[in-house]
Amino acid sequence: MRANKIVLSELKIFPWQRTLHEWLSIDAPVLVYMAKVIIAALLALWIAMKLNMPDPRTAIFTVFIVMQPQSGLVFAKSYYRVLGTIAGVGISLVIVGMFSQDPLWFITFFALWIGLTTAAGFKYRNFQFYGFVLAGYTLCIVALPVIETPLDVFDIAVSRFSEVIVGIMCATVVSDVIFPRRLLDSLISSEQERFYNVLTTLSDPTAVFAAFDDTNPSVSRFSNGVVGLNAVRVNSSFESGADRKERHHYQHLNHEYMNLSTTFHSLKSIISAIKDRERTELLSALERLYAPIVSALKTRPDTVLTPEDLNRVLSELLEAKKGVQREYEYERLAFEREDEFTSAAYLIIRLLNELYNHCSTYLSLLKHRLSGDASQSLRVVQFSTHTDNVLVGLAALRGSGVLLLTMLFWIWTAWPYATLTITMAVVIGLLLGTLPSPLDGVKDFFKGSVIALIVAAVYDFYLIPAYTSDLLTLGLLLAPTLAFIGWMTTKPKLPIFSFGFVFMFMSQCALDPFYKIEPIKFLESSLAALIGVIFGGLAYLLVNFWSCSLTQKRVAKILRRQIVSVCEGALNIERSALESTGRDLVQQFSTQGRLNMRSSRLVFEWLLTTLEIGRAVLAIRRSLQRLYLQYQPPGIDSVLDSIKNYFEAPTLSGRERVLMQLHTSLQTLHEAQMPLEKAQLKRMQTLIVEMALIRTVLLNSSTFPVLTEDSCR
Repeated sequence: MRANKIVLSELKIFPWQRTLHEWLSIDAPVLVYMAKVIIAALLALWIAMKLNMPDPRTAIFTVFIVMQPQSGLVFAKSYYRVLGTIAGVGISLVIVGMFSQDPLWFITFFALWIGLTTAAGFKYRNFQFYGFVLAGYTLCIVALPVIETPLDVFDIAVSRFSEVIVGIMCATVVSDVIFPRRLLDSLISSEQERFYNVLTTLSDPTAVFAAFDDTNPSVSRFSNGVVGLNAVRVNSSFESGADRKERHHYQHLNHEYMNLSTTFHSLKSIISAIKDRERTELLSALERLYAPIVSALKTRPDTVLTPEDLNRVLSELLEAKKGVQREYEYERLAFEREDEFTSAAYLIIRLLNELYNHCSTYLSLLKHRLSGDASQSLRVVQFSTHTDNVLVGLAALRGSGVLLLTMLFWIWTAWPYATLTITMAVVIGLLLGTLPSPLDGVKDFFKGSVIALIVAAVYDFYLIPAYTSDLLTLGLLLAPTLAFIGWMTTKPKLPIFSFGFVFMFMSQCALDPFYKIEPIKFLESSLAALIGVIFGGLAYLLVNFWSCSLTQKRVAKILRRQIVSVCEGALNIERSALESTGRDLVQQFSTQGRLNMRSSRLVFEWLLTTLEIGRAVLAIRRSLQRLYLQYQPPGIDSVLDSIKNYFEAPTLSGRERVLMQLHTSLQTLHEAQMPLEKAQLKRMQTLIVEMALIRTVLLNSSTFPVLTEDSCR
């Protein structure tokens, strides 16, 4: 943040103050989090022991699973863990009660449930996926141990649920009472930084008119954080101090930022094409057209903006609107019928309007935070998501497949500890399926598990029998390891390693109400768990065949299908739905489809092309619907049909046909008599501008969603 930089610069003459500030902002939160983890885990152990629960390790493990640095994340994860546990316990009672004496039906319904929860976990976002994950592997934990004694299922179900509730209560109470950190504060900080980056980027003309590779780093950050900040906003709703109206402001800011990002990158794409053709006169005209925006933003202060500062910026932007309009009326005399000028000028005007709306919403947020009174009322907008059904189907196949494979392993070996193999394989298949590189995650999980087994063996066979006599000494003995686990979870490079460590340590450490340890049982159960991890890794290796070219082919097909749908579907589709759905889809494929940096950028450019064409088609259709019959130009419907047909089956001849029809229709519109009524005139101008924009985008073949031979180089 800019404000933080200023604070640090003011402390240069006092190095110890700067060191203290850095320690308080970076190291102290980690130490506080470690202390909270230790307190919550030991509290869960003490309650579980005092209540004589069969497996106190479940309560401690739950603490580590739901514990997060911010309270909102703890509450969100705890909420979905409770729901998932209830669903898993309920289905366990049903399956064991109905099919415990029929192995074929038991395995069939078991596999269907695991496949369903794996697919649902892959489809849903935020911590909703975690609820389905819990519903899946809770069935393994509850149902498998009682397969030969089905009458015990109710006792195990009750104890499992009780232990989970104890862990959740300890984690949530400690998180919210001891030095709580609000997720909303993180959202505020991120939004401030992003807003400052928007103003900084748009106030620099080189950021707009230089080539993509020559701009400053703020340009590359102009498209980041949309999906992540939406997740933060959703999870912040679980905090006790969450303000619904404030969250609506953040939701609007996120959608307005998406619009700004799309317009900015579309404008840069057209300007880059103009630069490549060395159209210096056209480029100079566009620079003059953009100059009022630069002048308006140059007056902003360098520090964090106050409501007074934003009011001045909004006043300057209003003046900039007038200046841009005057400059446009002058420049279009020379470039009136050039599609590139029409498209770029339209995007500049649109960028200015979207920036003004974005600043207005931000001002309303500031006023609401300062006085509780927003300057404008906001309608509710939704962040739409889209998951490819092929990926969901693969996830279901992988989940059911690994269960059936480990079940065969159990039947073939008749090994009593093979149930732990099944459980571990299902856990790996459920929890790591949404990672960018699941196989790497399995390797990290395996490494953490091996090290945890060594540590657990030291505790079980040496430390616990030698140095513990009551809960106090047991807690003191566990505290260093619990602190180490808490520290690992704060490291971005160790989340899966730490998860494997805590999972295996809590599974094997002798934390029963009465100390009991059998070396043979320890070794066999450890081996069974590690074999389960290997089975889970094999599932990702066999049912995860996405390559770069296959991913790009699938993304291109889905994006083209979206344009086809807006050509023939309903007209009530919101631009925010197009933006959020497309970005969510591309981000999911970027993490799941093994895309390299170059291909990820290409896919993002495809997304921008799709968003621009889709939005333009909707604008054309809406304008046609509202135009009087005598003003409706001929041939527009055939143009839309050609666009739809081309995106259904892209060919070179189809692309040329669309470009030719667009050119002919534009010529007809330019020569047509314009209506005198203001509303009708505006709709005719919309037709011209949007069709010119579609033609300009299609001419830039490098951003078109069609797979070529060098797409994955």
